[in-house]
Amino acid sequence: MTKTQFRHDLRRGLGSCPLELERCADVEDYREDLLWGLEHALAYDAQCEGTRAIYYYDMLCRFDDWSDFHALIAAGAKRNLKDRGWRFFHFAELLALMAGDAYAPARETLEELYALLLGAIRRGRPSQTGIWPTMDNFSRVSVSLLTNALQTQAERETFYLRVLSDYGRILARKPDLGGHAEDEWFDSVAEDTLGAERVRELLRQAGNDPDIARYLENRRRLQASREAYRAQAQQQAEAESAQSIYRKLREGAVPGKDLPLHLLRRMEREQGLEEISILAQLYAAEEREDLREAILRLFRTEACISVFDDAGISRLLLDAESENSTLREEALRVLPELRAPQVRDYALSRLKRRRKDVDALYMLLNNFRPGDGDLLIPLVKAVSLDENRGAWHGVFSVVRELIQRDPAADRELSWALLPYMLREGYCSCCRLYLLELMEPRGLLTPELREECRRDCHLEIRDFAEGM
Repeated sequence: MTKTQFRHDLRRGLGSCPLELERCADVEDYREDLLWGLEHALAYDAQCEGTRAIYYYDMLCRFDDWSDFHALIAAGAKRNLKDRGWRFFHFAELLALMAGDAYAPARETLEELYALLLGAIRRGRPSQTGIWPTMDNFSRVSVSLLTNALQTQAERETFYLRVLSDYGRILARKPDLGGHAEDEWFDSVAEDTLGAERVRELLRQAGNDPDIARYLENRRRLQASREAYRAQAQQQAEAESAQSIYRKLREGAVPGKDLPLHLLRRMEREQGLEEISILAQLYAAEEREDLREAILRLFRTEACISVFDDAGISRLLLDAESENSTLREEALRVLPELRAPQVRDYALSRLKRRRKDVDALYMLLNNFRPGDGDLLIPLVKAVSLDENRGAWHGVFSVVRELIQRDPAADRELSWALLPYMLREGYCSCCRLYLLELMEPRGLLTPELREECRRDCHLEIRDFAEGM
């Protein structure tokens, strides 16, 4: 494997990289590449996939000297204490795995991070938008310590109570920040790690601790508030009609602020699609561009979008060419979900104008006809593979769904696109879905099966073991 290929695969979390370290003559040849990966090749979507800490840790274990790895990871964690994304958690989980392997410097760094974050919380406040990365990262380092760094049940139980007590002290200093000092994730992980019954017993034993009692009371209050909100939202969905929504929009209501963006989904569940169909008709007849845009913003699901009739589709096609950019974007978001001959014709006309028109590609994929394969394969492979700005993720997902539902598309696309998307996509969750399609189609080679056993996504490892 070349160094270029190694870094390409490392960015995607493929099992080819750990496999190469197992087979190469000298792992030290890849030390700089692994250091690069630790800094740059993070999970595409850690909220869904988890971090790639175990993946990197497995490779680190092939090296005798961890000092430069620890230096990079520790510096990265400290540098990203207030990171809004998942970069801090990537480093924290790596430190926890190293600490769990009795690497003392990593354990010391984790304790330092915990103290730094706690101090920053005591001094700081969330932003005006309510975002508070420091508090989020305090939760993440607490989870990392509990699950991977601490090795005995006694240590974990003591730490669990320590975290709740620290949250309680935060509430004592800043009682107006109750929504930020509830940690459902840590609570859930603690139950999984310590056992739900043991957690209840620990809380009973700590009943006299005022800080823990303050945390638990705050949690009960917030849970009750959420339940009340859900009941109110359900009542609103039951009470709304197409005409009432239209009236509110005409009076200036803003979707996402005055009307929930998920309102039609709730209406669909409570009332069916009839009222939603009426709203689509109101859109088709509406002359005001701002109202058409507002109505379209409420159509978020395939089921709701399916109610557009010929008049609605004709209006969408006109709005997709509008000089009003926000209206145009909303129309182009809705159109790809519709299966209709006029949408297919429109997609083909756009592709004649511009071969790399991703909106048109979505429309054509969702309006596939037998024989489209030769046209679609190069179009999909021409989609940008820029990790953060390219259209590959959405396009690959639509291709996968098309192959699943359409036998003709399966025959024409699977052999060329499933292996391609597996190698080029950055999302390991999507990679698992691709593998599940490839296995019954005979597209998994013995080498690929070996790679799957070392993939960054643990469910892919389980999948490979079950094959």
